[in-house]
Amino acid sequence: MFVSVHAAAAMVIGKKIKSSPLAFILGFILHFVLDIIPHGDEKLGKKFFGIEFGKFRQHDDFKPLALYGSLDACFLAVFIAFMFKNFAFTRQDNVVWAILGGIIPDILVALYKLYNIKPLKWFYDLHNANHWIILKHLKKDLPVKYGIVWQILIFIFTMWLLFAI
Repeated sequence: MFVSVHAAAAMVIGKKIKSSPLAFILGFILHFVLDIIPHGDEKLGKKFFGIEFGKFRQHDDFKPLALYGSLDACFLAVFIAFMFKNFAFTRQDNVVWAILGGIIPDILVALYKLYNIKPLKWFYDLHNANHWIILKHLKKDLPVKYGIVWQILIFIFTMWLLFAI
Protein backbone atom coordinates (compact mmCIF):
# COMPACT_ATOMS: atom_id res chain seq x y z
CA MET A 1 0.00 0.00 0.00
CA PHE A 2 1.18 3.57 -0.62
CA VAL A 3 3.24 4.75 2.33
CA SER A 4 1.30 8.01 2.08
CA VAL A 5 -1.93 6.08 2.84
CA HIS A 6 -0.23 4.59 5.91
CA ALA A 7 0.91 8.06 7.00
CA ALA A 8 -2.53 9.60 6.54
CA ALA A 9 -4.22 6.79 8.46
CA ALA A 10 -1.63 7.12 11.21
CA MET A 11 -2.45 10.83 11.48
CA VAL A 12 -5.98 9.83 12.45
CA ILE A 13 -4.54 7.68 15.25
CA GLY A 14 -2.19 10.45 16.36
CA LYS A 15 -4.95 13.02 16.39
CA LYS A 16 -7.04 10.92 18.79
CA ILE A 17 -4.31 9.27 20.90
CA LYS A 18 -2.37 11.77 23.00
CA SER A 19 0.29 9.32 24.22
CA SER A 20 3.23 9.30 21.78
CA PRO A 21 4.36 5.71 22.56
CA LEU A 22 0.79 4.41 22.23
CA ALA A 23 0.27 6.41 19.02
CA PHE A 24 3.46 4.86 17.62
CA ILE A 25 2.37 1.33 18.53
CA LEU A 26 -1.14 1.80 17.13
CA GLY A 27 0.26 3.38 13.94
CA PHE A 28 2.52 0.34 13.58
CA ILE A 29 -0.40 -2.07 14.08
CA LEU A 30 -2.63 -0.07 11.72
CA HIS A 31 0.00 -0.51 9.01
CA PHE A 32 -0.56 -4.27 9.13
CA VAL A 33 -4.34 -3.90 9.23
CA LEU A 34 -4.27 -1.75 6.09
CA ASP A 35 -1.88 -4.11 4.32
CA ILE A 36 -4.36 -6.96 4.73
CA ILE A 37 -6.65 -5.11 2.28
CA PRO A 38 -5.80 -6.19 -1.30
CA HIS A 39 -4.19 -3.16 -2.94
CA GLY A 40 -2.80 -4.25 -6.29
CA ASP A 41 0.96 -4.17 -5.85
CA GLU A 42 1.74 -7.89 -5.80
CA LYS A 43 2.89 -7.85 -9.42
CA LEU A 44 3.72 -4.17 -9.39
CA GLY A 45 4.96 -2.62 -12.56
CA LYS A 46 4.29 -5.38 -15.07
CA LYS A 47 1.23 -3.77 -16.62
CA PHE A 48 1.00 -0.32 -15.05
CA PHE A 49 4.51 0.81 -15.97
CA GLY A 50 4.69 -1.32 -19.12
CA ILE A 51 7.82 -3.17 -18.03
CA GLU A 52 8.47 -6.81 -18.87
CA PHE A 53 10.28 -8.70 -16.13
CA GLY A 54 11.05 -11.90 -18.00
CA LYS A 55 14.58 -11.00 -19.04
CA PHE A 56 15.61 -9.19 -15.87
CA ARG A 57 17.77 -10.92 -13.30
CA GLN A 58 15.95 -11.58 -10.04
CA HIS A 59 17.27 -8.49 -8.26
CA ASP A 60 16.39 -6.25 -11.19
CA ASP A 61 12.67 -6.80 -10.67
CA PHE A 62 13.09 -4.30 -7.87
CA LYS A 63 13.42 -1.41 -10.38
CA PRO A 64 9.68 -0.82 -10.93
CA LEU A 65 9.11 -1.12 -7.20
CA ALA A 66 11.82 1.51 -6.67
CA LEU A 67 10.07 3.81 -9.15
CA TYR A 68 6.72 3.21 -7.45
CA GLY A 69 8.31 3.81 -4.06
CA SER A 70 10.07 6.95 -5.25
CA LEU A 71 6.86 8.45 -6.60
CA ASP A 72 5.07 7.53 -3.38
CA ALA A 73 7.89 9.02 -1.27
CA CYS A 74 7.70 12.27 -3.25
CA PHE A 75 3.94 12.43 -2.72
CA LEU A 76 4.48 11.63 0.97
CA ALA A 77 6.98 14.47 1.33
CA VAL A 78 4.62 16.97 -0.31
CA PHE A 79 1.65 15.66 1.68
CA ILE A 80 3.48 15.83 5.03
CA ALA A 81 4.89 19.28 4.27
CA PHE A 82 1.42 20.53 3.30
CA MET A 83 -0.17 19.05 6.42
CA PHE A 84 2.57 20.33 8.76
CA LYS A 85 2.40 23.82 7.26
CA ASN A 86 -1.39 24.14 7.27
CA PHE A 87 -2.65 22.09 10.22
CA ALA A 88 -1.07 22.62 13.64
CA PHE A 89 -2.33 19.32 15.08
CA THR A 90 -0.06 17.42 12.66
CA ARG A 91 3.02 18.88 14.35
CA GLN A 92 2.14 17.41 17.74
CA ASP A 93 4.54 14.73 18.96
CA ASN A 94 1.83 12.07 19.16
CA VAL A 95 0.89 12.61 15.50
CA VAL A 96 4.53 12.51 14.38
CA TRP A 97 5.11 9.28 16.34
CA ALA A 98 1.94 7.74 14.90
CA ILE A 99 3.16 8.57 11.39
CA LEU A 100 6.54 7.01 12.13
CA GLY A 101 4.84 3.88 13.46
CA GLY A 102 2.70 3.75 10.34
CA ILE A 103 5.58 3.92 7.87
CA ILE A 104 8.39 2.08 9.68
CA PRO A 105 7.22 -1.39 8.57
CA ASP A 106 7.75 -0.42 4.90
CA ILE A 107 11.09 1.18 5.74
CA LEU A 108 12.25 -2.04 7.43
CA VAL A 109 11.11 -4.09 4.43
CA ALA A 110 12.95 -1.73 2.06
CA LEU A 111 16.11 -1.97 4.17
CA TYR A 112 15.91 -5.75 4.00
CA LYS A 113 15.31 -5.75 0.22
CA LEU A 114 18.05 -3.20 -0.50
CA TYR A 115 20.77 -4.36 1.87
CA ASN A 116 19.78 -7.94 2.70
CA ILE A 117 20.02 -7.26 6.43
CA LYS A 118 19.61 -10.80 7.77
CA PRO A 119 18.09 -9.85 11.18
CA LEU A 120 15.19 -8.22 9.27
CA LYS A 121 14.30 -11.35 7.30
CA TRP A 122 11.72 -12.50 9.87
CA PHE A 123 10.05 -9.09 9.68
CA TYR A 124 10.10 -9.15 5.87
CA ASP A 125 8.48 -12.61 5.93
CA LEU A 126 5.86 -11.46 8.45
CA HIS A 127 5.08 -8.37 6.37
CA ASN A 128 4.66 -10.45 3.21
CA ALA A 129 2.53 -13.09 4.96
CA ASN A 130 0.29 -10.30 6.24
CA HIS A 131 -0.37 -9.14 2.67
CA TRP A 132 -1.61 -12.63 1.80
CA ILE A 133 -4.15 -13.06 4.61
CA ILE A 134 -7.00 -12.19 2.22
CA LEU A 135 -5.15 -12.67 -1.08
CA LYS A 136 -4.60 -16.39 -0.43
CA HIS A 137 -8.38 -16.83 -0.52
CA LEU A 138 -8.72 -14.75 -3.68
CA LYS A 139 -5.74 -16.55 -5.29
CA LYS A 140 -4.50 -13.27 -6.81
CA ASP A 141 -4.14 -9.56 -6.15
CA LEU A 142 -6.10 -6.76 -7.78
CA PRO A 143 -4.78 -5.48 -11.10
CA VAL A 144 -2.34 -2.63 -10.41
CA LYS A 145 -4.55 0.09 -11.93
CA TYR A 146 -7.50 -0.95 -9.74
CA GLY A 147 -5.21 -1.21 -6.74
CA ILE A 148 -4.03 2.35 -7.27
CA VAL A 149 -7.61 3.61 -7.58
CA TRP A 150 -8.56 1.63 -4.45
CA GLN A 151 -5.65 3.15 -2.52
CA ILE A 152 -6.59 6.66 -3.65
CA LEU A 153 -10.13 6.03 -2.40
CA ILE A 154 -8.77 4.79 0.93
CA PHE A 155 -6.59 7.92 1.12
CA ILE A 156 -9.57 10.18 0.43
CA PHE A 157 -11.67 8.37 3.05
CA THR A 158 -8.80 8.65 5.54
CA MET A 159 -8.51 12.39 4.90
CA TRP A 160 -12.25 12.79 5.39
CA LEU A 161 -12.02 10.83 8.62
CA LEU A 162 -9.04 12.90 9.78
CA PHE A 163 -11.03 16.12 9.55
CA ALA A 164 -14.37 14.63 10.61
CA ILE A 165 -13.13 13.62 14.05
